[in-house]
Amino acid sequence: MSAAVQWDAPADPGRGRRHLRAVPTGPSARGGGPAVGVRVAADGLRLTARGRRLLGVLIVVTLLVGAGAAARAWAAPSTPVTHTVTVQQGDTLWAIAHRAYPSMETSEAVAKVALANDLNGLNVVAGRQLQLPD
Repeated sequence: MSAAVQWDAPADPGRGRRHLRAVPTGPSARGGGPAVGVRVAADGLRLTARGRRLLGVLIVVTLLVGAGAAARAWAAPSTPVTHTVTVQQGDTLWAIAHRAYPSMETSEAVAKVALANDLNGLNVVAGRQLQLPD
């Protein structure tokens, strides 16, 4: 239990001495009681100036992070367009890559097709669908 202290001054300041008197706090002081001038704040949340500034900063930071994420999503490139080629009997990965990318060096074209299709080697099977990214 906690208590606050209040000076009890006599009616006539010239006579008598001052006395200390315990003043109830918390739930026991809600009814007012004999302590005059004691105010007890109602239970609830009160923000100080520092708390309001912190809350404002948190709101601004949240808005900035959300705006940044939205800007990145809006500016993100769309999914690349890919074409599909079915491997024919007698086709090689080199021939398919050269036909798909004639202006590119063949070894680079083969690497591009192999990466796009998760190929571990240069062998392709007839009937397989290969993705050719743009």
